[in-house]
Amino acid sequence: MKSAHLPVFVLAATLTLSAVAAEIVTVTLVGGGRVTAPLLRRNDDGVVLDLGFEALQIPAKRVLDVRAESESTVTGAESESDIYRTGRLEAREVPELVKRFGEAVVMIRNPGGLGTGFLISRDGHLVTNYHVVENNTRLQVTMFRRTDKGFEKTEFRKVRIVALQPLRDLAILQLDSTETKNQLPEPVVINDRDDLRVGDLVFAIGNPAGLERSVTQGIVSSTTRTIDQMRLIQTDAAINPGNSGGPIFNARGEVVAVACAGAAVFEGLAFGIPANELIDFLIHRETYPYDESQPQNGVTYLPPPHQTGAPVEGVLAPRADQ
Repeated sequence: MKSAHLPVFVLAATLTLSAVAAEIVTVTLVGGGRVTAPLLRRNDDGVVLDLGFEALQIPAKRVLDVRAESESTVTGAESESDIYRTGRLEAREVPELVKRFGEAVVMIRNPGGLGTGFLISRDGHLVTNYHVVENNTRLQVTMFRRTDKGFEKTEFRKVRIVALQPLRDLAILQLDSTETKNQLPEPVVINDRDDLRVGDLVFAIGNPAGLERSVTQGIVSSTTRTIDQMRLIQTDAAINPGNSGGPIFNARGEVVAVACAGAAVFEGLAFGIPANELIDFLIHRETYPYDESQPQNGVTYLPPPHQTGAPVEGVLAPRADQ
């Protein structure tokens, strides 16, 4: 009789030890939901969690992040680099992310139209598209600040053009501290990991057709779309004239692209400049300074130095009669 019950006892002990040894993880779902439970299995198909009375299988396409309890202190870490911030934020619901970063999105007006931009530093640096400021030297920025009575518009007219990159359709502006009085909202956080996947949730904040603070949501349709030799992020989130230069966020609230174009004929076709291209422009912005003497050109070309003194080896010196 005792030997007959031995296999059951051994099996029960094995299951108990397995449950004790299982790592406790928090799985963040696309959309911001979370599930915390012991991890039974994780592979390319997804994850399987132990809920005690049953196993929960979550497909990979629904998983945004899997984080162990020991890594929880890293969640939400941000780092400031030069004039912009990067970091790995914690996934949240879209309305919560809009509330946190929505005030950093501004409207940019020029004499011929309008676009969108977003705040990247507490010193008033803004990012937008080159075509939003192209052929214009006088710009006006409108910021929407949340108050107890709703949103309040604040307009800034002293807007300096810092750098332009026509080939990547990017521009850096800066607000004047005498106007801002160092009272600016929290800047955005830029994704620097290039980990965007097809199917990931994204949302955009902008001013399409002048409709202020509009939020649109969709998924990533492609991360490798090439148009006119430019690699772009394709999304089905609505992007319309006026959205240009605005941020495209992932489900963590990190900027993963800069909205630059939308299809006027077909629905569900919109494009953004990847965040790694933006970071490269920010790092090398001194290569593309705005030149007031050439307002339409973001690049200054210097003449070659005049040769004086003894000729350099390998270079012929001009004759006196030439």
